[in-house]
Amino acid sequence: LAVRQYLWAPDVPLDVDSALGQFPDSTLPIDAALVDREPPLAVTIDDIELWGPVDEVGIEDDGELEVPDESTIGWYKYGSAPGLPGATVLAAHVTWNRTVGPFHKLGELEPGAEVDVHLQDGTERTYQVVEREVYPKDELPRERIWTTTGDETLVLITCGGSYNASIRRYRENIVVYAVPVEHTARSRRPTSLTAQGPTTTVDQSGTSAAG
Repeated sequence: LAVRQYLWAPDVPLDVDSALGQFPDSTLPIDAALVDREPPLAVTIDDIELWGPVDEVGIEDDGELEVPDESTIGWYKYGSAPGLPGATVLAAHVTWNRTVGPFHKLGELEPGAEVDVHLQDGTERTYQVVEREVYPKDELPRERIWTTTGDETLVLITCGGSYNASIRRYRENIVVYAVPVEHTARSRRPTSLTAQGPTTTVDQSGTSAAG
C-alpha cells in the first residue's frame, strides 16, 4: 500500500452548499475530503471473532501507508470515514513480531458477513461484505480503494498469499469490500466544513505496509 502525497490542500472554509456541490438538498457532501471526518473507534466482526481498537494512520516518510502494531487497526485518515462518500480504509497486520494481528482471519471472511464499526459518538454503523479479493501488491485497484467520492464502501486490507522469507513480507494483499446495511446506515451532516488533509495518489511500484 505505498501511498504518496503530492498536494496539500489549503485550510479553506467551505460553506454548506459548496461542500454539497450540485446537490444542496442532500445531507452528505459529494467529496469526503472536503469535510472533517470522524475517526472510527473500534471494529467488530463476529464471523472471525474480531474486536479491535482503531487508531488513525497516515503516510510514512518513504511513502508507504502507516500500519499500527499487532494490537490495533489503522484507519487511513486521508481517505473517507463511515457515513461519507468514498472508501473508508482500515488496514491491519495478519502477523507481526511473531504474534497474530487483528486481521489474521480476514482471508476467511465471506460475502454476507457483517462488520460493525463503532463510532466516537457511541453509535455503530453496520456493513455487509460483498467481495473478497487477493491482489499482487503492485496491482491494488487505486480507483476503488483511495477514493473520497462515489458510493460509500468499507475496505479492509491485510497481507496474504505466499511469504517471501528473504524480505520478510507477503507477496499479496487480501482486500475485503463491504457496503452499508440499509436499515442501520446512519447519514450525518458534518458539523465543521473545512478542507482537510492532502490529496493522495498511489505509487503502484511500492509494497504494502500491512503484513
